[in-house]
Amino acid sequence: MRKLIFILISVFLGFSSRADTAPVSSVFDLLTGQEIVEVTLRTDLGQLLAQAEATPTYQSGLFSFSPPGQGSQSWNIKVKARGKFRRQVCDFPPLMLNFSRVELENRGFSGHDKLKLVTHCAEDRIVGNEKVLREYLAYQLYRELSPYSYRVQLVSIQYIDSKGLVSGFKRLGFIIEDTDEMAERLQGEECDDCQYRPVAAFDQQAAGIHAMFQYLIGNADYSVPVLRNVKVVRRTLDQKLVPVGYDFDFSGLVEASYAIPANYLGQLAVRQRIYLGPLTADADMKQQIELFFAKKETLLRVVDNFKKLSSPARYDIREYLLNFYEQMQMIRDTGYHNVYQRLRQEHPTAVPDGGTAADYGVVSK
Repeated sequence: MRKLIFILISVFLGFSSRADTAPVSSVFDLLTGQEIVEVTLRTDLGQLLAQAEATPTYQSGLFSFSPPGQGSQSWNIKVKARGKFRRQVCDFPPLMLNFSRVELENRGFSGHDKLKLVTHCAEDRIVGNEKVLREYLAYQLYRELSPYSYRVQLVSIQYIDSKGLVSGFKRLGFIIEDTDEMAERLQGEECDDCQYRPVAAFDQQAAGIHAMFQYLIGNADYSVPVLRNVKVVRRTLDQKLVPVGYDFDFSGLVEASYAIPANYLGQLAVRQRIYLGPLTADADMKQQIELFFAKKETLLRVVDNFKKLSSPARYDIREYLLNFYEQMQMIRDTGYHNVYQRLRQEHPTAVPDGGTAADYGVVSK
């Protein structure tokens, strides 16, 4: 078994290494290379904030930053508020940055032109920055576990109102790579019409790790069947489907102030874990859990070393992860028997939106 786990980890690490060492070819690549990148966004902030309650439309903006060793760069972009729930409840909405494909090509970059910017939700600087950092950390933990995940870049954003009517301010945020770039990096393409696909159409190993990661961070705000907070990549080589999660603000690890429990699943509190992966054999569940055990110290080290977060926040996250590992240790110590049922024993009838009861071990009476 140890040999099997070693091979499994080696394959994942090898894939991740090849993906992350590709030459700079996109504007997202240009933004990486530093722990935190200083950027400036100049646009009509009054108009941007007004979009929170209306249908968002693109407006002009100027996006500037200084890549390591390359001097300052400015890009004429289009920007708009995005999202559904966050856009309506946050003091400042998340944004979509749309670069000009012509300008990208003229500067020698790929046409991956749309970057999501996760912004502070709360106007309070301390609260807003902490929730951004917690969610950014969730993406970083995901990257440690699976190459089938989004790359993200932490940024410090100076917002400037182009009309001079709104006072400028500075907050933390992070940028998520273009979905097409992510899919291309994973040697596939986004399947945006892959709702309600059968479980057998997915790479079972990758799908299992995705579900276990969501369980690790305590996120029940997703559904693979209806593609809620999940993108699906169809691999070119074998046409297998792979789920890639995003938007972890409702997770127990992040615990956003506006997050509410998924009551329809039986979740009573945001930090209560619910396993939402499909019915899986014990042998496969064992492989997944052992992979997480192999990554335990790495994950905890990532948390401990993320000094952008306060010590109390890092301690809270560490304890939350250790709670997961205590549960997994009990399963390991008592034998990997009926693992799926044991993970779901508090919520045995939980089925994500669009899911088929039989796929989640729920027997109709």
